[in-house]
Order: sequence, then structure tokens, then C-alpha cells
Amino acid sequence: MMLFFSLPNPSLRERWLAGQKFSKPPAQPVKVVIKKGNEGGKLLAYHNPVNLMSDALAETVKRAGVDNIDFYDAVIVDEGGAERHRGLRVFNLVGNIRAADLSKTVFTPGTDSRLIDASIEKLAIDEKKARGALMFRLAENVSTVVVHASVARAISSGNFEGVVLREIDDVLKL
Repeated sequence: MMLFFSLPNPSLRERWLAGQKFSKPPAQPVKVVIKKGNEGGKLLAYHNPVNLMSDALAETVKRAGVDNIDFYDAVIVDEGGAERHRGLRVFNLVGNIRAADLSKTVFTPGTDSRLIDASIEKLAIDEKKARGALMFRLAENVSTVVVHASVARAISSGNFEGVVLREIDDVLKL
């Protein structure tokens, strides 16, 4: 698969993984830069944590009812700035939710972090804490995107390459 550099944050105060709406949208198309030597790699429908998905996956997520996500047109470029691919969007998923059921979630021994970058061996979600959100970043580990079963079904029906959906109790170490 293609490997990319991290997206530059829209501003000094706003971050792609912060779960907050941007005060001003980034200039479009957002340039996503391929790491040198990966230009021939496979472009998948979803790349995390670069926050990149195909137009088709973005439309599927929206049709499934996800309304807390902002999409921005993207262009894939090489390090020299030459355009390689279009038909993709970067996204800002609004809402980092502290949804881990702390009585059932197993954190990796010896790690103290419980927010942003918690190392988790077994995840359990407290549905009340999720507050009915159909898609959100897990505040305990913001690189983890949680989707409601209805959204997972919509995504699965699209057979999107590069999208891996797992049951919460089947999640490997985060």
C-alpha cells in the first residue's frame, strides 16, 4: 500500500485527530504527500491515521447517517509536488468520545495513559458513553475509529479495499 507523510495540521491550534470542528476549513484540495519510494504502492479506500478515504467510501459513510464528519477534497502528490491521484477526501471526524468501559477494558500493563494514546489489550465500549454516535474517535486512543453496527454493515456491503472492520471484543492491541 502507499505510505504517506502525516497531514499538516490546519493551524497551530487545530489538529486532525483532536475531534474538534475547524474554525476555518483547510485550503482545498488538501495535498497528501506520498513518501518517496511508495509511488507505486496500492491506493486503498481508507488510510488511517492520515484521515484519507475514497470518494465512494465517504459517500457510503454519509448515506449511513454519519453527520459528525467534515470532508475536504484531496489530491495525492509525490514529494516533488506532481499530482498522482484524485477521487479522495481527507476527513475531520468531529467528536473524540471517552467511551471505553473502564471496568471491562484491559489496558496494557505498565502503561499509565488513559487518554489519547492509551495502550489497550481488550476494549469494551460503554454504549451510554457513546451517546448514540454512529462514528467517532475513541478518546482513550484517538487513532481508533469506532463505528456503529449499522455503519459497519453499510461499509461492508461496499467491499472497500483497505477497510478492516472488527467487532469491539475482537480488537487487537491498540
